Amino acid sequence: MSLHHTPFGLLNLYQEDEELIRPNDQQLNAELRGLGLLDDVVRMATSWGRELCPKSGNTKLVAALDGFELRIDVMKTVEGFLTMKDPHLEVHIFRGRNRTVGTVERVCVLYNQNHPGCAIADALVSLVLLGEANWPEEATPHTLRDFAEAAQIEQMARRLKLGKIQLTLEDLEEIADIRKALELGMPQAAVDMLCAFCRRCYACKGMEIDAVKRYTAPLFDEIPRNAVVAYGLGPSHPSDLLFLPDFGTGQ
Repeated sequence: MSLHHTPFGLLNLYQEDEELIRPNDQQLNAELRGLGLLDDVVRMATSWGRELCPKSGNTKLVAALDGFELRIDVMKTVEGFLTMKDPHLEVHIFRGRNRTVGTVERVCVLYNQNHPGCAIADALVSLVLLGEANWPEEATPHTLRDFAEAAQIEQMARRLKLGKIQLTLEDLEEIADIRKALELGMPQAAVDMLCAFCRRCYACKGMEIDAVKRYTAPLFDEIPRNAVVAYGLGPSHPSDLLFLPDFGTGQ
């Protein structure tokens, strides 16, 4: 067994336990190449950072969101695979904005062994790239669903400049329905649904009317102005006039 320097710390294959497996040179070289690729990918990534572990001196990968943090222990993953044939990626989710009262959960993420001879470091590369793609539902492990949903909500809020609105999955689906109505050529239906969203922000999220108008303005901008004006002449709910852009209420 031996020690190997990598971009993420010291790969320690020096173990005295006789039950541990001794990897061959081909397996070891595959992992070292995979770690080199992982380093290149992380250097270009925008959603991942590195954090030095004071206990081991190794570097962990971190993807942080508001109230969530996903951490990958790269060295522990590779060491476990090479010496124990453990196919699990060492992944933890931290929940809570305050670490002292938050929770830590190890999540089960398995390396797909349908292709014998591939390095588990390649699976780490795939996981990092999933994060860069904002965790697409069809490819993301179901054990990371909560983190993936939080990432999608945060990205949507940034893109729409809805930073003060705490979006839920229901909100995202509602916004998707609004855009679908526009695609189908039903702009007034889109205004109706958007006003319903505004009412919910006011009544359920505790936002002031001016704040709702300010943060939903990017969504109203996607709807043809004449459709907004037409809706203002006969809204589904009289209170909808409070949320329409000023041009939609004749002001």
